[in-house]
Amino acid sequence: MQIAFHIGAHSTDDDLLLSCLRQNAGLLAQNGVLAPSADQYRTVLREAVRRLQGAQSDPAGEEAVLEAILNGMDGRRLVMSSENFICVPQVVFDDAAFYGKMEQKAAWLRNVFPSQEVSFHIGLRSPATLVPALFDRCGKGDFPAFLNGINLDELSWFDVIRRLRFAVPDAPITAWCNEDTPLIWPEVLTEVAGMPAQTDLKGQHARLRAVLSEDGLKRYLAYLDHHPQITVAQRRWAAISFLDRFGNTEEMEEDYDLPGWTQERIEALDMVYEEDLEDIMTLPDITVIRP
Repeated sequence: MQIAFHIGAHSTDDDLLLSCLRQNAGLLAQNGVLAPSADQYRTVLREAVRRLQGAQSDPAGEEAVLEAILNGMDGRRLVMSSENFICVPQVVFDDAAFYGKMEQKAAWLRNVFPSQEVSFHIGLRSPATLVPALFDRCGKGDFPAFLNGINLDELSWFDVIRRLRFAVPDAPITAWCNEDTPLIWPEVLTEVAGMPAQTDLKGQHARLRAVLSEDGLKRYLAYLDHHPQITVAQRRWAAISFLDRFGNTEEMEEDYDLPGWTQERIEALDMVYEEDLEDIMTLPDITVIRP
C-alpha cells in the first residue's frame, strides 16, 4: 500500500486538505484511495510512533497499525494529514533550529510502515508571515523568548527539506508554497491523493474562494463551465486574471505588529524564501508544485 503523509507545515492548511479529500471519499474509494477522518489514525499513529521510538516495526506490528486505521477498508493508497506529525507549533524553534525535529520524526513515521511505499507532502510558507502566525498561535508573550535564539537571517526551508530528504531517502517528497495555493490547490489535492491531475474534485476551489469576491468567484466558475476542456496551465492563467480583477485584497494582505518586523525584514525573508524554493527543486526525487 502507498502511505501519503501530509505533514503541514503549521499555519498553511488548518485541515483543509483533509476536509477536501473527505468530501470526495466516495470517488476516491472507487479509485482505491482512502482518506479516513483524523480520529481514525492520529491517536493510533501517535501511539505506534511512541512505542517504536524510531525502530522499524516488525511485520505483525505494521499490520496491526494498518488494521486499526483501515478498520476493514481496502485500497491502494492511504492519505494521513496532520500539521503536528513533526511537532507542535510551540517547539518549531526548539534548540535554536527551524523544525529541528524534522529528521527524527519523519524517519519515525516512515519506520511505522517499513514495507510500504511512503511519501511525504508539505506546504511551505514564507517566514515573513509564518513566524508571526506561529507566535500568534502560541499565545504571544515575549517574542525573543519565542524565537528561542533562532537567527532570523538563517531561517531556511531548503535546510528543512534537505534534512527531510536525508531522513527518508526512499520516500518521494512533494512541496508547494502556501502563497500559491489559490492557483494550484486542485493539483495539490490530486497529487496528495495520487489521482490524475485533471480529476474534478469537490473543494478544489476552496483556496481561490477565500481570496475572490463573491461575484468574482461566480464569474470564474461560469468561465470554467464554458471551457470544460481547459488545461491546467489555462486554468491557472484564468485564476490569475480573475484575481487581478476581483481579488479580495483584505484577505490577501497580512499585517503583523512585532518588534523588528519592518518592511526591510519582510522583504529580506521573502527573498531568501524564493531562493530556497529554487534550491529545493535541485534536490533528488522532490516535486515542487508551482504556478
